[in-house]
Amino acid sequence: MDIHPPERPAHSIREFLLQIFTITCGIVIALGLEGLVADRRDARLAAETRADFSAELSENLGKVELLRGFTPADEKWINAVLAWGTARLKHTDAKPPSDLQGRRFAVLNNAAWETAIATQATRLLSFAEARALARAYNSQAALNAMSAQAREQWLTVSGYEDVENLTDAELRDALRALHVSLSFTLSLDALESRVISDYKSAQVEIGKAR
Repeated sequence: MDIHPPERPAHSIREFLLQIFTITCGIVIALGLEGLVADRRDARLAAETRADFSAELSENLGKVELLRGFTPADEKWINAVLAWGTARLKHTDAKPPSDLQGRRFAVLNNAAWETAIATQATRLLSFAEARALARAYNSQAALNAMSAQAREQWLTVSGYEDVENLTDAELRDALRALHVSLSFTLSLDALESRVISDYKSAQVEIGKAR
């Protein structure tokens, strides 16, 4: 905003006051217009930010719910192999395990959160929205970290290909790895449940403001 001096000096108190009044009105109008433009820009950015969050949360929610659908089968297979391995170590007849199951692990996106932080768009959200989103993305970060650890553990398990021909020592090592993998499976299931709950809470808060 530029302020220009009067074209000619005032020759009376009346002219001086008129010039001051004119300048003041101009400043008020200019500030009002700038504020209106800023408000509209912020409103547009807030709407875009909420739309990004809504889309990303929906996508991630779908991934987690899909993974949870496979959890019972994964847990059943691990328990079956553990039972077979334990029986074999006791030299008891047991049905050999089926082929190794292909495990799936979450890779959840956080582009909307990173973008909102980088552009400071989170300041345009309500406190309730920002708190719910922070909780959801913190839970998501924990899930991504645990999923990476579980994936590494599962690679160890998958290294035992021909389980029926393992020596007793190799079988004990494989069973220990499977026990750890089972612990990860149960922990991931609980964490996925929390993530789903936090996602839905964040979606509710975003929905209230849209």
